[in-house]
Amino acid sequence: MPGLELRKGATAPESPEAVALTLPAPSGLEGDAARVVAKPAKAAEFEAGAGETACPWPISFMRRENFKKGEYLFKLGDRAEKLFYIFNGAIRLPELNRIVKAGQVLGELGIFSPGRERTATAIAEEDVEAYSMGTDEVKRLMNREPELALHLIQLSIKRLGENLKAEAEARERINAELRIARDIQTSMLPRVFPPFPGRKEFELYAMMEPAKEVGGDLYDFFFVDENRLCVFVGDVSGKGVPAALFMALSKTLLKSEAMRDYPPGEILARVNNLLCPDNRECMFVTVFCLILNTQTGEAEYCSAGHNPPLLCTNDGAVEYLRVPAGFVVGFQEDIQYQSKAIRLQPGEMLLLYTNAATETENTEHELFSTERLRSCVSALRHRELQEMISGVRKEIARHAHGQPQSDDITMLALKYKGPANKD
Repeated sequence: MPGLELRKGATAPESPEAVALTLPAPSGLEGDAARVVAKPAKAAEFEAGAGETACPWPISFMRRENFKKGEYLFKLGDRAEKLFYIFNGAIRLPELNRIVKAGQVLGELGIFSPGRERTATAIAEEDVEAYSMGTDEVKRLMNREPELALHLIQLSIKRLGENLKAEAEARERINAELRIARDIQTSMLPRVFPPFPGRKEFELYAMMEPAKEVGGDLYDFFFVDENRLCVFVGDVSGKGVPAALFMALSKTLLKSEAMRDYPPGEILARVNNLLCPDNRECMFVTVFCLILNTQTGEAEYCSAGHNPPLLCTNDGAVEYLRVPAGFVVGFQEDIQYQSKAIRLQPGEMLLLYTNAATETENTEHELFSTERLRSCVSALRHRELQEMISGVRKEIARHAHGQPQSDDITMLALKYKGPANKD
């Protein structure tokens, strides 16, 4: 390599890797440290990337920097203004699960990247002594030392490959965990239909299709006593894992409070006050809750900012139920919720749903709309409940025309068939 020589008085190296650059010493540095730094004896013994060759690196015009344990050299996404030669100590790269020890160059990927951004975070694993060099200085050095430039390029390519491999492995781990989370979330929702084969007073079917691996929509149905069936549908703000966690908590609390024999408005008020105190992320859930007396058809219902359900009556009408708007659950304490009552006649049906059923967009950004949903249900109302909901879902997909699903879609249909015959 041009411009290379052995340190004066140094023992002849066993390989060319032990040779270091000699450059004029700047003021402020003393002795050999002011001239060059050679490969440390154990530089190749680092925890990740074993086999990477440590490059002898000149520090004659580099700046010495010291970092205490736990301090950041830089963070992911920071502007990359310099690279570092690690003289003593070790650096942890948490996103890549890597440790870089003494004798290694750090930060060259950010210097060479088109966006000049840090591709990982660097934290001092222990007290660190490092020497840094700015972008312009790196360019000048590479012009003077072509073999060093080649080494840096090769190192960058190798590190980039390692980073990509680490990211791919991390994505696969995350995807595997999300698949498990989806299975767990799905298992929380009733999936066996008919859910109560011995009860002939009603028919019920529901589905939930998340937009991502896990979602924030919820539904449930259960008896609170021998003849009263509680049904609810909800939609958590946001999507993905945070929404799924809030969904699980909301669903659990809704069922717990409903089983205490409260009316719908009181159920929502109590759940709201339970969710608010620890809700630092200010998430919320819209809920429609209904309790049906299966012997009389009388139903009491309440909405917490949720979409009004569709009511299919025996005279052929398909209209949205008049529902007091209510306030969302989980956002503000001590909200009062107003309940209303309705009496279903045998053969009448309610369709509960979340807003994606009406707000799915097509390529022209047109919503599926409440009117399309009403027309679709009207055309399918005489089908079996599962077939009707499947038909509605197909119409929504046809409207989207290949656009990716942007929100969770949930629908629940409940048909009242009349009181059970008493023997």
